Amino acid sequence: MGVENLGEKIICHCGDKTIDEAIEIFQQTSLPFRKARKEVTGCSKTCCNKALSALFDMVYFGKIDKEAIAKLIE
Repeated sequence: MGVENLGEKIICHCGDKTIDEAIEIFQQTSLPFRKARKEVTGCSKTCCNKALSALFDMVYFGKIDKEAIAKLIE
């Protein structure tokens, strides 16, 4: 998958959300990570916790590295 298409990669199959969709959700919420994660995944499972936690922090600090997130998903 090319660098420009990384945002289209599914971050968690529980909710079928892409990296870009997760970024948008995290940017629009003031919820803490656990509740914001549930907005993305629609469940309470921890299967994609590393990638979502890293992405949540990246959004919070304003520096998003989609390549690093894609590696965490694999």
